[in-house]
Amino acid sequence: MTLKVAIIGAGTSGLSCAIELEKQGISPVIFECNDFIGEYHSHVSAFLGLITRPVADPIVYINRDLGIKLKPLNRFRKVIHYSPNNQTVVSGPLGYFMIRGREEISVKNQLYAQIKSHVHFGSFVQPEDLENEFDHIVVADGQWTIPARYGIWQEMMRTWLKGGIFEGDFEDDTLHMWLDKELTNGAYIYLAPYSKNKAVIAQIVQNIEHAELNDYWYRFLSSRDILKKYNLLETWELPHHAGSVTTNKLNKMYFIGASGGGAEPFLGFGQFNAIVAGVMAAKSIATGADMNFLMKDLTKKGQQMADFRSLMNSATNKDFDHLLTFMKTPGLRSLIYKTDINILDILAKGLSFMPSRNKGDILQSRGGK
Repeated sequence: MTLKVAIIGAGTSGLSCAIELEKQGISPVIFECNDFIGEYHSHVSAFLGLITRPVADPIVYINRDLGIKLKPLNRFRKVIHYSPNNQTVVSGPLGYFMIRGREEISVKNQLYAQIKSHVHFGSFVQPEDLENEFDHIVVADGQWTIPARYGIWQEMMRTWLKGGIFEGDFEDDTLHMWLDKELTNGAYIYLAPYSKNKAVIAQIVQNIEHAELNDYWYRFLSSRDILKKYNLLETWELPHHAGSVTTNKLNKMYFIGASGGGAEPFLGFGQFNAIVAGVMAAKSIATGADMNFLMKDLTKKGQQMADFRSLMNSATNKDFDHLLTFMKTPGLRSLIYKTDINILDILAKGLSFMPSRNKGDILQSRGGK
């Protein structure tokens, strides 16, 4: 008997799940609340090799090991890190820029082109609406509300993302990242180019009310003379929740992508996790393999990211200045970005033992471990 599978959400994780299910001979039914594939606001995100380790090259892994065809916008070969009073540059094959939006080359539209299953657009459904008709239900709507309702959601951080599309002169192979407590409340700001004359600048601020967001945004633009350097074309903003789930499978439901805790809490990069989780859910459905076992590596990495996020939350701007000095240690930048070593442990030690921190701070930021 052919399994009947429903997927709630035609996003990165849901479409990746559908691709793998079709390979396994299962045609899922996909329900998407929007009337289009993609996202409301076009922007550029990154696959950073540092975050996807032990997978050194995420695009090669997705194409070769997962059998999903994905083409990046561009490869970036330089990362410039900024703190309030410091700066460091790392060069090499570091990761990929990806388009997020409705463009044909966007991640979601590339995935959508690889499925044959029917997508019901404009369909806002809940698992309980589908449980009598389907054998398996995959929750992949990118939201925390369904896992929270079922009591498996553990929230780590809430952020607002404010972004703008800027026109100017940019290096199309360079990612810029700012660490500044006063401008992000412990998160970060990044610049990622579409091309040599257009880029997105996005500011992620955590644990603030929406009414405070514009103040943070304009303080950043002013402090870095952004509006003097570039022409602002448009702006957008999005709320974001990062958390984990106590289980990725509950009865006949599978929780993947952001709904399954895939938006890691360090930098918020979740596309790679979403694709892998989608494939793992499909394999679990098709073969009967334990979903939580298949997800154990992603779950472990998520906890590491959460531990590092706790350190970042308790850091000061002086700590960030010292961290970039620490990263300038001869050979360390290459170790951080150009090996398969889990460098988060090394960075955590570097951040923990900055001069402005004491043993009590370190233990508290690590949850008393």
